[in-house]
Amino acid sequence: MGHMDMIDKSDFYEYFKKNRGMEFSKEEIINRFSKSSEDEVEIERFLSEMEVESTYSPSNLFVTCKAGTVYYKWNEST
Repeated sequence: MGHMDMIDKSDFYEYFKKNRGMEFSKEEIINRFSKSSEDEVEIERFLSEMEVESTYSPSNLFVTCKAGTVYYKWNEST
């Protein structure tokens, strides 16, 4: 099957790092990375995990919620 190109959380961390200082909504990330509805479910799960991780462990990933939309942003600790 076409699971060769499976993405994992590290891909998202890399993406946020590369675009540090930029803010992305959850929808934007899902649209950018998903190729199918299964992808969407998987990505949604990754993002939720990342959201929880950023809350409970020190992380450069900054997750905020504005008007019901979740945003992700990489803040380099300088």
